[in-house]
Amino acid sequence: MKEREKLGSRLGFILISAGCAIGIGNVWKFPYMAGQGGGGAFVLFYLIFLLMLGLPIMTMEFAVGRASQKSPVKAYYALEKPGQKWHIHGYITLIGCCPKHLQNFYFFIFNMSYFSYIYNFK
Repeated sequence: MKEREKLGSRLGFILISAGCAIGIGNVWKFPYMAGQGGGGAFVLFYLIFLLMLGLPIMTMEFAVGRASQKSPVKAYYALEKPGQKWHIHGYITLIGCCPKHLQNFYFFIFNMSYFSYIYNFK
């Protein structure tokens, strides 16, 4: 089995993790728009619950990935004890990614058709 790639530095890991977990719209546009509409208290609670819920889940995902050094589906097979059914969670994570990929695909198709319409029919 060949050696898997690893990150070169801790800063690179932190930046990649932040980039994956937080979209730029989530960082800048959402708090700005909520603050303009009088929702500053909502943003405060949003950030509190984001930390309370997001940090443990992200830590668990990193721990499973680091301990197994495998894909999500194979990671649970590698880490579960005999007789347990944790491998099902690996398939659930795989299924959970499908709607996001479909959303990205249709977003791309919409943008291509919209901009081709705008630039071709002036």
